[in-house]
Amino acid sequence: MIVPKISIIFPTTNAQKVIYKNLKSIENLENLNEIEILISDNNSQDSTKDIIKSFKNLNIRLFEQKENLGFARTINLISPKAKGEFLFITNDDVDFPSGFFKILLNLYHKLKKEKEIIISPAVVFTGRFINYFGAKIHFLGFSYTPQMYTKLPNVKSTFKTLKIAGCSMFLKKKIFLELNGFDTFFYMYHEDTDISLRAIRKGIFIYTTNETTLHHQKIQMLLSNFTYYYIERNRYITIYKNIENFRILIPYFFLTELILIFQAILTKMLKIRLKVYKFLIENFRQIKYLKFNERNCRDKKLKKQFFDTHLDNILLGRILSKVRIFKLFLKILNLIL
Repeated sequence: MIVPKISIIFPTTNAQKVIYKNLKSIENLENLNEIEILISDNNSQDSTKDIIKSFKNLNIRLFEQKENLGFARTINLISPKAKGEFLFITNDDVDFPSGFFKILLNLYHKLKKEKEIIISPAVVFTGRFINYFGAKIHFLGFSYTPQMYTKLPNVKSTFKTLKIAGCSMFLKKKIFLELNGFDTFFYMYHEDTDISLRAIRKGIFIYTTNETTLHHQKIQMLLSNFTYYYIERNRYITIYKNIENFRILIPYFFLTELILIFQAILTKMLKIRLKVYKFLIENFRQIKYLKFNERNCRDKKLKKQFFDTHLDNILLGRILSKVRIFKLFLKILNLIL
């Protein structure tokens, strides 16, 4: 029996609209005998599990959960059970192109020198509009892809970046386990930013590439109340955990929060924003433990100067960036920060 070289891992919940196309694309990959698929079904109530079980020719290991464990906890739970030397951590709503893992393995052996690496291939929406192609991380915890929704360049390139995409993460299993996986405190969103910063602190390089790309079945990313809450909540935790001296950021946070509160009023998300503040206050002791526990203190934390100091308009959303007075205010912020 051939031992799998690559383990594709992802959670799924009520994914009957996307899971068939996902698995069909895997079925069309080369060297299927070297690939296993570990899927954690987080208590789907539709036909998701039946569709998964219908792919008899794929080496699928299905783990059925009684509740939705969230992305971070799910991946951490099943990744130690993977048999592959490499993990590809992803979502249930992406499609794989032919030659995908052949290209990634070639890139891995080409790029890896003395230190380990993580490769996070570009992710595109329909029409090759960018979902992810490398990302920046601001010292206030914002992480974003500057070219999002623009066309993916035809010219092939591979370059270092600060952040992986949680749905497009290729690395050795032993490295993921050495990083202690994702931080399950996040539940969803920013767990990929956090593990990126922890990897960088450990001296691991992160690369992105458009030599091969994933197709995201979503047309665009929508900012629901659920998404907004977890993105904003976890943004603070991410930066607090990984930066050397958080106190020097307090004036910057205060200034930015005034704008974000006003934005929340305009977008009718003020209640959600107040819910974020409430959570951070009530759980401060636990968040403080995440920063100062022995596991997180083994690798030197990052200084403010490490992060990008340019505050892009995207951080305040499209509504405010179109208002003339806020364009001026952004320019002032860029000079200050």
